Amino acid sequence: MDEIVWKEFKEAIEEGQELAFDYKDEEWWISRVPEEKSFLLTRSTDSLTQSFKTSDELFNNGVIDDKPFIERIKDIE
Repeated sequence: MDEIVWKEFKEAIEEGQELAFDYKDEEWWISRVPEEKSFLLTRSTDSLTQSFKTSDELFNNGVIDDKPFIERIKDIE
């Protein structure tokens, strides 16, 4: 994912849009639960879900393939 696409992707997440993306042929979802004011990072294959209070927490503390989400941005399709 290049920098321009990342900016649009990040803004969509912060606005609460549900987004799907692929990482190494696995589908992942980012969604928002407004009632709980949480952001969810979910792997589709096994429904592994990580929950965060803010989008920044998701970006920095969410884990994909043993690394922080933010470090996987360039590999996301």
